[in-house]
Amino acid sequence: MEVVTRVPFNALVGAGIALAAAIAWLAQPERTDVIGGATLGTAVAGLFAAVSVAVFKKIRAEGGDKAGTRMVSAFVGLMLARMVGYLTFLGAAVGLKAGDPLSVCFGLLGGTLVFQAVEIMHLRKMV
Repeated sequence: MEVVTRVPFNALVGAGIALAAAIAWLAQPERTDVIGGATLGTAVAGLFAAVSVAVFKKIRAEGGDKAGTRMVSAFVGLMLARMVGYLTFLGAAVGLKAGDPLSVCFGLLGGTLVFQAVEIMHLRKMV
């Protein structure tokens, strides 16, 4: 687990997005809408996680007596923003037909599970 936190978070996000694209391509190489949808969903999940980690790093760098409390408050606010953002993204992806809707959902779900687990590892190391 400690090895994961030594790698910059944005590099892990990029690797996760590339892995999602590769898995989608291996599953259905002829369906570019599936590949694009899975990659797009994973990228959105990674973007939200990268923003969260950046916010936590900024709070930690500022320090202070209440840094831990501010991190918890930020975590709650970012979770709410993530939920609203995901719902907005899913509505736009389906409405604009940006890839296969099911693959967008799977990419978002898979990306969220993986990136949030890694995000929590980074957060624990910061506290």
